[in-house]
Amino acid sequence: MSHRDFHRFTSLFFLSGMILVLTTCTATFAAPTPTMTLPTATAVSPTPLLYQSLQLKNNLPLTLLSPRASQDLPDNHIGVHFEGYDRYSDTEHVYRNGFKWVRILSLTEFWGDGYGLKTFSLESIPPSVDNVISEYNVNGVNVVLSLWMGAGFLPYGTTFQSEEEIDRYSDYIRFVVSHFKDRIHYYEIWNEPGDVAVRDYANLVRHVVPVIREEDPGARIIIGAIPGSWENGYPGYGEHQRYSLAIDYLNELLRSGVAPMVDGISWHAFYDNIPGDPYYRDYPQMLEGIKVLAASEGFTGEYFADELLWRTVSEEGWDGGPPASPLIAAKYYTRAIAMHRGLGVNVTINTFFQGSALSPIHNLCDTLAGAEPKNMAVAVESEAANITHYAFSLPNGDTLVALWTNGRAVEDDPGLSDMLTFPGTSAQRVIGIDVLHGFEQELIIETVDGNLVVRNFLIKDYPIILRLID
Repeated sequence: MSHRDFHRFTSLFFLSGMILVLTTCTATFAAPTPTMTLPTATAVSPTPLLYQSLQLKNNLPLTLLSPRASQDLPDNHIGVHFEGYDRYSDTEHVYRNGFKWVRILSLTEFWGDGYGLKTFSLESIPPSVDNVISEYNVNGVNVVLSLWMGAGFLPYGTTFQSEEEIDRYSDYIRFVVSHFKDRIHYYEIWNEPGDVAVRDYANLVRHVVPVIREEDPGARIIIGAIPGSWENGYPGYGEHQRYSLAIDYLNELLRSGVAPMVDGISWHAFYDNIPGDPYYRDYPQMLEGIKVLAASEGFTGEYFADELLWRTVSEEGWDGGPPASPLIAAKYYTRAIAMHRGLGVNVTINTFFQGSALSPIHNLCDTLAGAEPKNMAVAVESEAANITHYAFSLPNGDTLVALWTNGRAVEDDPGLSDMLTFPGTSAQRVIGIDVLHGFEQELIIETVDGNLVVRNFLIKDYPIILRLID
């Protein structure tokens, strides 16, 4: 996505700030074990009527979530994308929403005249920048610095076809990596290299990887940041544009021979994409194809899907997809985060338009802290369509399973009743976690022929997380 006009738009905030008191109802049947009691926390819900049981015929209490700050979380591989210092300097935004990663496009200011090109002296770094980077490091937040702005090149239009360009860029990288050694641990080579031919970008990678390794042998190097294209008139998008990843560029880069040299591969996945779009629907298969090709080319590192965005306002002149309400955007964000994490990919999102409507994402950041993807079969008997699920293991041995219907989201989805069967799985308890509205509830379970069964589960158009406790 082009960032040229992005920052001039304003955030849209949730207006609701209602504190709800959830009353405990007397159960009409015996729970398998005593109900779990957690500290009560304030929850903010855009639609109070959506506070309802996660399972039909279940009168067990609903308990409000108490999501933790990022300093108190193990790595969840979820982060926030920032353009420049004016945004990433808001460290409290990162901590209070549970993000463990930040991705930065410019160490200093990003927006300004022309393309927003702002350079800083290679002889000095502003003390304020140094302080914030050090603070993130001390507080356990991984910083990914895109080595894009600051070398004196225009962010778009630079081709790296001359030795002079490559040498100047190498000098800039040497200075930055040397300066931030042991504080920034991830560096991304350029951003959105759509104007750079694949062969020239691969040549650039071959030149600058040794520079980074020499200055900081412990640093991890990411390539790609692959953008996509925008299309007018695509069905379902109306007057807006449709985004799709430049997968051919990425595949050609993976075949160029540079994949074994680096530690990370990144791309830009979604911008305002709608669930009816074949690109959205087929994206998980595309992602799996990226991983298979990369592995076949000798890559053994991490994957990064960055800058995910669903905007919540519509302004004249915006080149992008259709806006969504903050509630719908929160559903799409939580889906995309759960999907990427279920496929073993680090993910960063753009929170600029989401404003203060981030509690669902904070709840998910907390729930997935320490979680790693795992394979787990789930049989679903339901009238719902497009059911998606991903499973995770936790360090203590518990299992998480995220389920949702992956079609178009609506403001108020009452859910459809399903029967879930987990073949060959046993659990003493199952807790349902509603990340959108910030509560959890113990579910009624049974074991049938050695399989864990959850009847009357209400599957919705956003992730409900089941925690299987053994």
